[in-house]
Amino acid sequence: MSSNGPRDSRRRFLDLLHGHQRMVRKVCAVYAAGPEEREDLFQEIVMQLWRAWPSFRGDSSFATWAYRVALNTALFRRRKAVTERSVAAKDPEASTSAPAPSEPDPAETKEAVQLLHECIRTLRELDRAIVLLHLEARPHAEIAEFTGLSTGNVTVRLHRIKNTLRECLAARGYVEE
Repeated sequence: MSSNGPRDSRRRFLDLLHGHQRMVRKVCAVYAAGPEEREDLFQEIVMQLWRAWPSFRGDSSFATWAYRVALNTALFRRRKAVTERSVAAKDPEASTSAPAPSEPDPAETKEAVQLLHECIRTLRELDRAIVLLHLEARPHAEIAEFTGLSTGNVTVRLHRIKNTLRECLAARGYVEE
């Protein structure tokens, strides 16, 4: 990454982030339930992206790099919350922080996109990553490279994921027209 100084580096980062903000928000929508939790996760991801920015060498596209940081941040946060809830369940006085994730606002779930995000949240972590990359129109070969799966395995998993999502949407009352 070439830069003419901290100010240019910061401006480049903000420009790239602005152009990829939608992708980061999609990760947040899938890994966080309510609006406040999504906004907190978004802020955490942006902070992690900024911290990691000096290490971005341009070996991959900014989108791929940012997606990896966003996904890793979301997964780390989720694992941390699960661990904290587990500790709290064993010793209720040990932790008063890390409340259970809030349920989506009922008004939000009326929209098909919100229903889809709700269904995606029910998938296993690897399947979430696969479907998010697919929704970002990433080629199967790139999804395979990112996940460590073969291209054929990605294709099969996507087929199964789509069926699972269809079933989930149908169970929630969404009917395709």
